[in-house]
Amino acid sequence: MRLIIPSKILKEILEKCRSLDLETIFIGIGFLENNKYIVTEIFECRNVSPYPWTRFLADPQCLYNVFRYAESKKMEIVLLVHNHPAQPIPSSEDVRGMRLWRIPWLIVDSLSGRYNAWILVNDELREVLIEVS
Repeated sequence: MRLIIPSKILKEILEKCRSLDLETIFIGIGFLENNKYIVTEIFECRNVSPYPWTRFLADPQCLYNVFRYAESKKMEIVLLVHNHPAQPIPSSEDVRGMRLWRIPWLIVDSLSGRYNAWILVNDELREVLIEVS
């Protein structure tokens, strides 16, 4: 599996994730072709978690709006992005969310700027190869 993301979008994500102490959420839309998740646009959603320093909960209205927009463009949601001040590895909370959102999750270490993408397949975490275009 591969995640293909434009360098401009990745740069925007990394800059935003490193500039905040709170967990940040982005939703990527695009296409799924031959096990390649191709990101064409990204949208930031407000974190409405009561504990935004350690958890994230995307604003449901934002998710709905992104979904409707993607649908209108004949695209789909292909990526979920968030950050935390630790290694870019899914937490147990992330894994619970990954059971619901079976798309790649790009996790950014807000301290170092390092990032990795993951997907849950048959309840097993798999790293997703990131290709910057």
